[in-house]
Amino acid sequence: MTNPSPETVEGRLNAHRKLLIAILTSLASDSNGRQLIEKLLTDSETVRDQEEDPGVEPDIGFAIQNIADAEALAIVRTAIARAEAIDRASAP
Repeated sequence: MTNPSPETVEGRLNAHRKLLIAILTSLASDSNGRQLIEKLLTDSETVRDQEEDPGVEPDIGFAIQNIADAEALAIVRTAIARAEAIDRASAP
């Protein structure tokens, strides 16, 4: 198996992000679903408050986890914003 090009990886990640936002937007239109995805805003795997001391220079694992958490939050926030926009547009 050959390694995909950076462009292929980026394209696939963008497609996954787009699909996740669409799914979460649909879920956010329901009150139970909305509670579930709002809970995702507070769920984080990032180490906080000295739970684990990464040292003076955090290793790549900490950096990757921070990036992953930031992306997950961005996806959830985008989905909530879209659901709210849809709700406003459909209101009388």
